[in-house]
Amino acid sequence: MTANSLTDPTQELERLVRSGLIDTYFSPVLDFVTGHPAGYMLQHVNREDGRAGHEEAAALRRTIRASELVGDFDSSLRAIGLRAAQAAGLPTHTRLFLTAEPESLVTLEDRTDEPDRSVILQLDPERIVASPAAVLRSMRQARSLGWGIGMKSIGLDLRSTAFLPLVNPSVVGLHEDVLKITDKQHLAELIRLLHAHTERTGAVIMVEGVSSEDDLELVRALGARFITGPLYGQSSREPEPVANPWEDPLRDHFTRNLAVQGTPFSIARGLKRDPLIMDDELLRAELGSLLRRALTSGESTVAIGVFGEEQTLSDGALESFAALRDTAGFTALLSGGFEEPPIPGVRTGAVDASDPLRSQYSVMVIGPDWSGMVAADRRSDPGPDGRIQYDVFVTTERYTCVDAARGALTRVRPLG
Repeated sequence: MTANSLTDPTQELERLVRSGLIDTYFSPVLDFVTGHPAGYMLQHVNREDGRAGHEEAAALRRTIRASELVGDFDSSLRAIGLRAAQAAGLPTHTRLFLTAEPESLVTLEDRTDEPDRSVILQLDPERIVASPAAVLRSMRQARSLGWGIGMKSIGLDLRSTAFLPLVNPSVVGLHEDVLKITDKQHLAELIRLLHAHTERTGAVIMVEGVSSEDDLELVRALGARFITGPLYGQSSREPEPVANPWEDPLRDHFTRNLAVQGTPFSIARGLKRDPLIMDDELLRAELGSLLRRALTSGESTVAIGVFGEEQTLSDGALESFAALRDTAGFTALLSGGFEEPPIPGVRTGAVDASDPLRSQYSVMVIGPDWSGMVAADRRSDPGPDGRIQYDVFVTTERYTCVDAARGALTRVRPLG
Protein backbone atom coordinates (compact mmCIF):
# COMPACT_ATOMS: atom_id res chain seq x y z
CA MET A 1 0.00 0.00 0.00
CA THR A 2 1.39 3.40 -0.94
CA ALA A 3 1.13 6.73 0.84
CA ASN A 4 -0.96 8.02 -2.03
CA SER A 5 -3.67 5.42 -1.52
CA LEU A 6 -4.52 6.00 2.13
CA THR A 7 -7.23 8.27 3.53
CA ASP A 8 -5.12 9.26 6.53
CA PRO A 9 -1.95 10.86 5.17
CA THR A 10 -0.62 11.82 8.60
CA GLN A 11 -0.74 8.30 9.98
CA GLU A 12 0.82 6.80 6.85
CA LEU A 13 3.57 9.41 6.65
CA GLU A 14 4.46 8.82 10.28
CA ARG A 15 4.80 5.11 9.54
CA LEU A 16 7.04 5.74 6.55
CA VAL A 17 9.33 8.12 8.42
CA ARG A 18 9.58 5.97 11.56
CA SER A 19 10.24 2.83 9.51
CA GLY A 20 12.96 4.42 7.41
CA LEU A 21 11.00 3.93 4.19
CA ILE A 22 11.74 7.35 2.72
CA ASP A 23 14.60 7.23 0.22
CA THR A 24 16.59 10.21 -1.04
CA TYR A 25 17.61 10.41 -4.69
CA PHE A 26 20.13 12.88 -6.08
CA SER A 27 19.69 14.42 -9.56
CA PRO A 28 22.83 16.05 -11.00
CA VAL A 29 22.63 19.80 -11.61
CA LEU A 30 24.94 21.25 -14.27
CA ASP A 31 26.28 24.78 -14.60
CA PHE A 32 25.36 25.34 -18.24
CA VAL A 33 27.86 28.20 -18.60
CA THR A 34 30.98 26.44 -17.29
CA GLY A 35 29.94 22.87 -18.07
CA HIS A 36 30.89 21.84 -14.53
CA PRO A 37 28.68 20.12 -11.92
CA ALA A 38 26.73 22.62 -9.82
CA GLY A 39 25.34 20.26 -7.18
CA TYR A 40 22.35 18.01 -6.77
CA MET A 41 18.60 18.32 -6.62
CA LEU A 42 17.18 16.09 -3.90
CA GLN A 43 13.96 14.11 -4.31
CA HIS A 44 12.26 11.90 -1.76
CA VAL A 45 10.20 8.83 -2.60
CA ASN A 46 8.32 6.13 -0.74
CA ARG A 47 10.41 2.97 -1.07
CA GLU A 48 7.23 0.88 -1.12
CA ASP A 49 6.19 2.48 -4.41
CA GLY A 50 8.81 0.34 -6.11
CA ARG A 51 9.96 3.15 -8.40
CA ALA A 52 11.98 6.34 -7.98
CA GLY A 53 10.91 8.96 -10.46
CA HIS A 54 9.46 12.43 -10.69
CA GLU A 55 5.87 11.20 -10.40
CA GLU A 56 6.64 9.19 -7.28
CA ALA A 57 8.36 12.15 -5.65
CA ALA A 58 5.44 14.42 -6.61
CA ALA A 59 2.96 11.92 -5.13
CA LEU A 60 4.79 11.90 -1.80
CA ARG A 61 4.93 15.70 -1.84
CA ARG A 62 1.15 15.91 -2.38
CA THR A 63 0.62 13.54 0.53
CA ILE A 64 2.76 15.73 2.79
CA ARG A 65 0.81 18.84 1.83
CA ALA A 66 -2.46 17.06 2.61
CA SER A 67 -1.31 16.26 6.14
CA GLU A 68 -2.11 18.40 9.17
CA LEU A 69 1.56 18.05 10.17
CA VAL A 70 3.01 19.26 6.88
CA GLY A 71 5.76 21.26 8.62
CA ASP A 72 6.87 18.34 10.79
CA PHE A 73 7.03 15.91 7.89
CA ASP A 74 8.84 18.33 5.61
CA SER A 75 11.39 18.91 8.38
CA SER A 76 11.84 15.16 8.62
CA LEU A 77 12.43 14.87 4.88
CA ARG A 78 14.94 17.70 5.00
CA ALA A 79 16.86 15.94 7.78
CA ILE A 80 16.71 12.63 5.90
CA GLY A 81 18.06 14.31 2.77
CA LEU A 82 20.94 16.06 4.52
CA ARG A 83 21.92 12.85 6.34
CA ALA A 84 21.87 10.99 3.03
CA ALA A 85 24.15 13.62 1.48
CA GLN A 86 26.56 13.27 4.39
CA ALA A 87 26.46 9.46 4.24
CA ALA A 88 27.20 9.60 0.50
CA GLY A 89 30.38 11.52 1.24
CA LEU A 90 29.33 14.74 -0.47
CA PRO A 91 31.64 17.60 0.57
CA THR A 92 30.02 20.44 2.51
CA HIS A 93 30.56 22.82 -0.41
CA THR A 94 28.19 20.74 -2.57
CA ARG A 95 25.14 22.82 -3.39
CA LEU A 96 21.89 20.97 -2.63
CA PHE A 97 18.45 21.99 -3.88
CA LEU A 98 15.54 20.85 -1.68
CA THR A 99 11.81 21.39 -2.08
CA ALA A 100 10.59 23.05 1.13
CA GLU A 101 7.19 23.76 2.64
CA PRO A 102 6.76 27.14 4.36
CA GLU A 103 5.50 25.51 7.56
CA SER A 104 8.87 23.81 8.10
CA LEU A 105 10.98 26.97 7.97
CA VAL A 106 10.40 27.65 11.66
CA THR A 107 12.28 24.43 12.52
CA LEU A 108 15.48 25.29 10.66
CA GLU A 109 18.74 24.89 12.51
CA ASP A 110 21.61 27.36 12.41
CA ARG A 111 23.90 26.83 9.39
CA THR A 112 25.87 30.07 9.61
CA ASP A 113 29.11 28.09 10.13
CA GLU A 114 28.48 26.11 6.93
CA PRO A 115 29.41 27.28 3.40
CA ASP A 116 27.22 30.23 2.49
CA ARG A 117 24.00 29.22 0.74
CA SER A 118 25.15 25.64 0.08
CA VAL A 119 21.57 24.46 0.67
CA ILE A 120 18.82 26.13 -1.35
CA LEU A 121 15.28 25.68 -0.03
CA GLN A 122 12.90 25.92 -2.98
CA LEU A 123 9.42 27.24 -2.21
CA ASP A 124 6.35 26.76 -4.37
CA PRO A 125 4.63 30.05 -5.35
CA GLU A 126 1.15 28.73 -4.54
CA ARG A 127 2.27 27.88 -1.02
CA ILE A 128 3.73 31.37 -0.59
CA VAL A 129 0.53 33.08 -1.78
CA ALA A 130 -1.55 31.04 0.66
CA SER A 131 0.19 32.58 3.69
CA PRO A 132 2.42 35.49 2.64
CA ALA A 133 2.86 37.08 6.07
CA ALA A 134 4.16 33.92 7.73
CA VAL A 135 6.27 32.89 4.74
CA LEU A 136 8.04 36.23 4.37
CA ARG A 137 8.76 36.32 8.11
CA SER A 138 10.08 32.74 8.20
CA MET A 139 12.04 33.23 4.99
CA ARG A 140 13.98 36.14 6.47
CA GLN A 141 14.80 34.05 9.54
CA ALA A 142 15.96 31.17 7.31
CA ARG A 143 18.38 33.43 5.46
CA SER A 144 19.74 34.82 8.72
CA LEU A 145 20.49 31.19 9.76
CA GLY A 146 22.54 30.56 6.63
CA TRP A 147 20.02 28.88 4.32
CA GLY A 148 19.53 29.90 0.71
CA ILE A 149 16.02 30.63 -0.56
CA GLY A 150 14.82 29.72 -4.04
CA MET A 151 11.50 29.33 -5.79
CA LYS A 152 10.36 26.50 -8.03
CA SER A 153 7.54 25.63 -10.45
CA ILE A 154 7.80 29.08 -12.04
CA GLY A 155 6.62 30.00 -15.51
CA LEU A 156 3.89 27.62 -16.62
CA ASP A 157 1.44 30.23 -15.32
CA LEU A 158 2.77 33.80 -15.36
CA ARG A 159 1.03 34.42 -12.01
CA SER A 160 3.78 32.30 -10.50
CA THR A 161 6.25 35.16 -11.11
CA ALA A 162 4.30 37.70 -9.05
CA PHE A 163 6.12 37.08 -5.77
CA LEU A 164 9.65 37.08 -7.23
CA PRO A 165 10.35 40.67 -6.03
CA LEU A 166 8.99 39.98 -2.54
CA VAL A 167 10.74 36.65 -1.99
CA ASN A 168 13.88 37.60 -3.95
CA PRO A 169 14.99 34.01 -4.60
CA SER A 170 18.61 33.38 -5.51
CA VAL A 171 17.52 30.48 -7.74
CA VAL A 172 14.40 30.68 -9.92
CA GLY A 173 13.47 27.10 -10.75
CA LEU A 174 11.19 26.78 -13.75
CA HIS A 175 8.37 24.29 -13.98
CA GLU A 176 9.64 21.36 -16.03
CA ASP A 177 6.72 21.72 -18.46
CA VAL A 178 8.05 25.14 -19.48
CA LEU A 179 10.20 23.17 -21.95
CA LYS A 180 6.96 22.03 -23.63
CA ILE A 181 5.50 25.50 -24.13
CA THR A 182 5.04 26.37 -27.81
CA ASP A 183 3.27 29.71 -27.30
CA LYS A 184 5.99 32.21 -28.26
CA GLN A 185 4.14 35.15 -26.70
CA HIS A 186 3.99 33.35 -23.35
CA LEU A 187 7.68 32.50 -23.59
CA ALA A 188 8.60 36.06 -24.55
CA GLU A 189 6.71 37.48 -21.56
CA LEU A 190 8.23 34.91 -19.23
CA ILE A 191 11.77 35.66 -20.43
CA ARG A 192 11.23 39.39 -19.90
CA LEU A 193 9.95 38.86 -16.36
CA LEU A 194 12.70 36.41 -15.43
CA HIS A 195 15.48 38.65 -16.62
CA ALA A 196 14.01 41.69 -14.93
CA HIS A 197 14.55 39.76 -11.70
CA THR A 198 17.95 38.26 -12.48
CA GLU A 199 19.34 41.53 -13.82
CA ARG A 200 18.35 43.40 -10.68
CA THR A 201 19.37 40.80 -8.10
CA GLY A 202 22.00 38.51 -9.63
CA ALA A 203 19.72 35.48 -9.27
CA VAL A 204 20.13 32.36 -11.41
CA ILE A 205 17.53 30.58 -13.57
CA MET A 206 17.30 26.80 -13.27
CA VAL A 207 15.56 24.52 -15.79
CA GLU A 208 14.36 21.06 -14.79
CA GLY A 209 13.49 18.11 -16.99
CA VAL A 210 16.11 18.61 -19.73
CA SER A 211 15.89 15.30 -21.60
CA SER A 212 17.25 15.91 -25.11
CA GLU A 213 19.59 18.10 -27.13
CA ASP A 214 16.49 19.77 -28.61
CA ASP A 215 15.64 21.14 -25.15
CA LEU A 216 18.89 23.09 -25.10
CA GLU A 217 17.65 25.56 -27.71
CA LEU A 218 15.00 26.82 -25.29
CA VAL A 219 17.43 26.58 -22.36
CA ARG A 220 19.68 29.03 -24.18
CA ALA A 221 16.77 31.31 -25.05
CA LEU A 222 15.67 31.35 -21.41
CA GLY A 223 19.16 32.26 -20.25
CA ALA A 224 19.29 29.42 -17.72
CA ARG A 225 22.50 28.85 -15.74
CA PHE A 226 21.55 25.66 -13.86
CA ILE A 227 20.01 22.70 -15.67
CA THR A 228 19.02 19.22 -14.59
CA GLY A 229 17.31 16.27 -16.18
CA PRO A 230 17.86 12.88 -17.82
CA LEU A 231 20.21 14.35 -20.45
CA TYR A 232 22.78 14.94 -17.70
CA GLY A 233 22.32 11.84 -15.61
CA GLN A 234 19.63 9.84 -13.88
CA SER A 235 18.70 10.24 -10.23
CA SER A 236 20.75 8.05 -7.94
CA ARG A 237 20.97 7.14 -4.28
CA GLU A 238 24.78 7.18 -4.62
CA PRO A 239 25.82 10.60 -5.93
CA GLU A 240 29.39 11.29 -6.99
CA PRO A 241 31.25 13.97 -5.02
CA VAL A 242 31.80 17.16 -6.99
CA ALA A 243 34.75 19.50 -6.93
CA ASN A 244 34.50 22.89 -5.32
CA PRO A 245 33.44 25.13 -8.25
CA TRP A 246 35.97 27.78 -9.24
CA GLU A 247 33.11 30.20 -9.83
CA ASP A 248 30.00 30.55 -7.67
CA PRO A 249 27.07 31.79 -9.80
CA LEU A 250 25.22 32.90 -6.66
CA ARG A 251 28.09 34.92 -5.24
CA ASP A 252 26.69 38.24 -6.41
CA HIS A 253 23.05 37.63 -5.52
CA PHE A 254 21.68 40.67 -3.70
CA THR A 255 19.82 39.11 -0.77
CA ARG A 256 18.85 42.32 1.08
CA ASN A 257 17.48 40.40 4.06
CA LEU A 258 16.11 43.40 5.96
CA ALA A 259 13.42 43.40 8.61
CA VAL A 260 10.44 45.42 7.41
CA GLN A 261 8.42 47.37 9.94
CA GLY A 262 5.92 50.17 9.66
CA THR A 263 3.40 51.32 7.10
CA PRO A 264 3.76 52.22 3.43
CA PHE A 265 3.86 55.90 4.38
CA SER A 266 6.47 55.51 7.13
CA ILE A 267 8.62 53.38 4.82
CA ALA A 268 8.31 56.03 2.10
CA ARG A 269 9.81 58.57 4.50
CA GLY A 270 13.08 56.75 3.86
CA LEU A 271 13.14 58.44 0.46
CA LYS A 272 14.49 61.45 2.37
CA ARG A 273 12.46 64.05 0.54
CA ASP A 274 9.51 66.14 1.56
CA PRO A 275 6.07 64.68 0.87
CA LEU A 276 3.68 66.32 -1.52
CA ILE A 277 0.54 67.97 -0.12
CA MET A 278 -2.77 67.01 -1.74
CA ASP A 279 -6.44 67.42 -1.03
CA ASP A 280 -8.80 64.46 -1.00
CA GLU A 281 -9.88 64.84 -4.62
CA LEU A 282 -6.35 64.94 -6.01
CA LEU A 283 -5.20 62.06 -3.80
CA ARG A 284 -8.00 59.82 -5.04
CA ALA A 285 -7.14 60.77 -8.61
CA GLU A 286 -3.52 59.82 -7.93
CA LEU A 287 -4.54 56.45 -6.45
CA GLY A 288 -6.83 55.86 -9.41
CA SER A 289 -4.04 56.68 -11.85
CA LEU A 290 -1.79 54.01 -10.37
CA LEU A 291 -4.63 51.49 -10.35
CA ARG A 292 -5.22 52.11 -14.05
CA ARG A 293 -1.53 51.49 -14.67
CA ALA A 294 -1.77 48.26 -12.67
CA LEU A 295 -4.64 47.03 -14.84
CA THR A 296 -2.29 46.91 -17.83
CA SER A 297 0.48 45.00 -16.04
CA GLY A 298 -0.99 41.50 -16.29
CA GLU A 299 -0.65 38.34 -14.25
CA SER A 300 2.79 39.06 -12.79
CA THR A 301 1.50 41.85 -10.53
CA VAL A 302 0.94 42.10 -6.79
CA ALA A 303 -1.56 44.90 -6.06
CA ILE A 304 -2.34 46.05 -2.50
CA GLY A 305 -4.65 48.86 -1.43
CA VAL A 306 -4.93 50.60 1.95
CA PHE A 307 -8.02 52.71 2.56
CA GLY A 308 -7.92 54.18 6.08
CA GLU A 309 -11.14 53.39 7.95
CA GLU A 310 -13.45 53.31 4.95
CA GLN A 311 -16.22 50.75 5.11
CA THR A 312 -16.61 50.69 1.36
CA LEU A 313 -14.72 52.02 -1.64
CA SER A 314 -15.57 54.37 -4.46
CA ASP A 315 -17.09 52.86 -7.57
CA GLY A 316 -13.85 53.41 -9.43
CA ALA A 317 -11.73 51.64 -6.81
CA LEU A 318 -14.21 48.78 -6.59
CA GLU A 319 -14.13 48.32 -10.35
CA SER A 320 -10.33 48.45 -10.46
CA PHE A 321 -9.79 45.92 -7.69
CA ALA A 322 -12.48 43.63 -9.08
CA ALA A 323 -10.62 43.64 -12.39
CA LEU A 324 -7.25 43.14 -10.67
CA ARG A 325 -8.64 40.18 -8.73
CA ASP A 326 -9.19 38.43 -12.07
CA THR A 327 -5.99 39.52 -13.81
CA ALA A 328 -3.23 40.12 -11.24
CA GLY A 329 -1.19 37.47 -9.50
CA PHE A 330 -2.22 38.63 -6.01
CA THR A 331 -4.61 41.32 -4.80
CA ALA A 332 -5.34 42.55 -1.27
CA LEU A 333 -7.33 45.34 0.40
CA LEU A 334 -6.82 46.65 3.93
CA SER A 335 -8.99 49.04 5.96
CA GLY A 336 -10.02 49.57 9.55
CA GLY A 337 -13.59 49.82 8.25
CA PHE A 338 -14.10 46.20 7.19
CA GLU A 339 -13.20 42.72 8.37
CA GLU A 340 -13.99 41.14 5.03
CA PRO A 341 -13.07 42.73 1.70
CA PRO A 342 -15.87 44.45 -0.23
CA ILE A 343 -14.87 42.34 -3.24
CA PRO A 344 -15.13 38.55 -2.88
CA GLY A 345 -11.87 36.80 -3.66
CA VAL A 346 -9.64 39.73 -2.74
CA ARG A 347 -7.43 39.06 0.29
CA THR A 348 -7.60 41.14 3.46
CA GLY A 349 -6.66 41.13 7.13
CA ALA A 350 -7.25 42.85 10.43
CA VAL A 351 -6.34 46.53 10.91
CA ASP A 352 -6.73 47.05 14.64
CA ALA A 353 -7.71 50.26 16.39
CA SER A 354 -4.12 51.30 17.13
CA ASP A 355 -2.80 50.62 13.63
CA PRO A 356 -1.50 53.81 11.95
CA LEU A 357 -2.90 52.46 8.66
CA ARG A 358 -6.26 53.82 9.82
CA SER A 359 -5.20 57.33 8.84
CA GLN A 360 -3.45 56.30 5.65
CA TYR A 361 -4.27 55.61 2.02
CA SER A 362 -1.96 53.67 -0.27
CA VAL A 363 -1.79 51.68 -3.45
CA MET A 364 1.25 49.47 -4.03
CA VAL A 365 1.84 47.71 -7.33
CA ILE A 366 4.79 45.32 -7.52
CA GLY A 367 5.92 43.20 -10.44
CA PRO A 368 9.20 41.59 -11.50
CA ASP A 369 9.81 44.34 -14.05
CA TRP A 370 8.30 47.48 -12.49
CA SER A 371 6.77 48.92 -9.34
CA GLY A 372 4.88 51.97 -8.20
CA MET A 373 3.35 53.35 -5.02
CA VAL A 374 1.19 56.18 -3.75
CA ALA A 375 1.34 56.46 0.05
CA ALA A 376 -0.59 59.14 1.94
CA ASP A 377 -1.14 60.11 5.56
CA ARG A 378 -4.05 62.35 6.61
CA ARG A 379 -2.96 65.64 8.16
CA SER A 380 -4.36 66.43 11.58
CA ASP A 381 -5.13 70.04 10.64
CA PRO A 382 -7.34 70.99 7.69
CA GLY A 383 -6.06 73.17 4.87
CA PRO A 384 -6.66 76.93 4.57
CA ASP A 385 -10.12 76.37 3.08
CA GLY A 386 -11.10 73.77 5.71
CA ARG A 387 -10.63 70.76 3.44
CA ILE A 388 -8.84 67.57 4.53
CA GLN A 389 -5.27 67.41 3.29
CA TYR A 390 -2.72 64.62 3.01
CA ASP A 391 1.03 64.26 2.99
CA VAL A 392 1.72 62.09 -0.07
CA PHE A 393 4.67 60.20 -1.51
CA VAL A 394 4.51 59.14 -5.15
CA THR A 395 7.37 56.83 -6.10
CA THR A 396 8.62 54.12 -8.38
CA GLU A 397 11.76 53.53 -6.30
CA ARG A 398 12.02 49.75 -6.36
CA TYR A 399 12.94 48.80 -2.82
CA THR A 400 10.70 51.38 -1.19
CA CYS A 401 7.74 49.84 -3.04
CA VAL A 402 8.84 46.28 -2.22
CA ASP A 403 9.37 47.04 1.48
CA ALA A 404 6.02 48.81 1.70
CA ALA A 405 4.28 45.81 0.16
CA ARG A 406 6.06 43.45 2.54
CA GLY A 407 4.96 45.60 5.47
CA ALA A 408 1.35 45.62 4.30
CA LEU A 409 1.39 41.83 3.72
CA THR A 410 2.17 41.26 7.42
CA ARG A 411 -1.48 42.12 8.02
CA VAL A 412 -2.97 39.78 5.39
CA ARG A 413 -4.64 36.65 6.76
CA PRO A 414 -3.66 33.23 5.39
CA LEU A 415 -6.10 31.28 3.25
CA GLY A 416 -8.28 28.78 5.04
